[in-house]
Amino acid sequence: MTVLEADTRLGGTARTDTADGFTTEWGPNGFLDKEPLTLQWADDLGLHDRLSRANENAARRFIYAHGRLNELKGPPAFLFSPLMSAAGRLRLLCEPFIPQRTSPEPESIWNFAARRIGREAADVMVASMVSGVYAGDAKQLSLQHCFPRMYQLERDHGGLYRALRAIKKQDPTASPMGPKGTLTTFIGGMGELIETAGQALGDRVRLGASVKRVTPADGGHTVELDGGESMQTEHVIFAAPAFAVAGMIEAAEAQTAARLRSVPYASISVVCLAFERSQVKHDLNGFGFLIPRTEGLRGLGCLWTSSLFNHRASDGKVLLRIMYGGATDPGIQDLDDDALTALVAKEIYPILGISGAPTMCRIYRHGRGIPQYSLQHQQVLDAVDALEARQPGLHFAGNAYRGVSLNDCVVSARRVLGRIKAATG
Repeated sequence: MTVLEADTRLGGTARTDTADGFTTEWGPNGFLDKEPLTLQWADDLGLHDRLSRANENAARRFIYAHGRLNELKGPPAFLFSPLMSAAGRLRLLCEPFIPQRTSPEPESIWNFAARRIGREAADVMVASMVSGVYAGDAKQLSLQHCFPRMYQLERDHGGLYRALRAIKKQDPTASPMGPKGTLTTFIGGMGELIETAGQALGDRVRLGASVKRVTPADGGHTVELDGGESMQTEHVIFAAPAFAVAGMIEAAEAQTAARLRSVPYASISVVCLAFERSQVKHDLNGFGFLIPRTEGLRGLGCLWTSSLFNHRASDGKVLLRIMYGGATDPGIQDLDDDALTALVAKEIYPILGISGAPTMCRIYRHGRGIPQYSLQHQQVLDAVDALEARQPGLHFAGNAYRGVSLNDCVVSARRVLGRIKAATG
């Protein structure tokens, strides 16, 4: 096996910086420990004792709405929350009486939420969650492909309330507040996973090896590199972004390449700021907060990193992580660092009662950061599945197809390994 990586390091956006007592992440902040395959991978790499799970206060999550932070609470406390108007809360209570959708046409996340729990809840709660996970526009993303479990719950049970009742019969700990699992990382950050995996692969990894073209040849495939080198192989696993894979296969599979190029990507800017604890009035007792697009702010949300994980900031200091950009605000990439930090000061400082300048600032920009599963995403999956069927030696993995989280990527990798084992006996 040979791993060809176009960059000078493995892992894509999964990268960690550690300096001056702070640990900051370029991309993913962690993963939910509900996926056994991810935990097994960590065990196989000898990282079990390096796992670091979020503190208990991470269960407290907030949404900034109506000019204030509102804690997300489950029923019955939610019925008295100022997060939504009385009319919005009453509309949400009507969910058990909403008929099941029967149309086969793709449905957006926002339309699903507005239909089942009301437009206000769709704007305030669901759309902000979509911004936090996908940096996406809930009105443009496919419910079936972004949140397949929610899609299936309505199909199986007719509605969300009925689905929750059925689930709680099997698992009394089930909650309407979100998926099970604890946010988990590694003591050295998410980059520790990538670095350890790279060390395990050893000289099978070739960095700075950019693939130009992959074409069928003699029952296998020819992999051509930008430098002119060619390699022959029986199996090729594509784990690059969809637009990069499109360029590799276009010569032999123009139609599939066109489908891959149709996958939109949202840009994202991550601003990590550190302060003396005395500079921040808010107690930061929780996960952080999301900002609905209806609030008129450009920020997507703020994670209270030093409250989530131990050893992310020096004693007496706090570390925050603020996200900007996404599908609804691509122009954020036009702001330079000074303008972006000034925007953070204007929008986020008043919410948390921050005074003075940060003691540390790091900004990570990802021009094409997160794939967006649009209403046409099934056509992409159909094209990829058809190509894998026509050419059994080609395999597609990564976050462009069936989930953007680390857990989803691990599951997709295991799927590919299963296909290869089945083909080779």
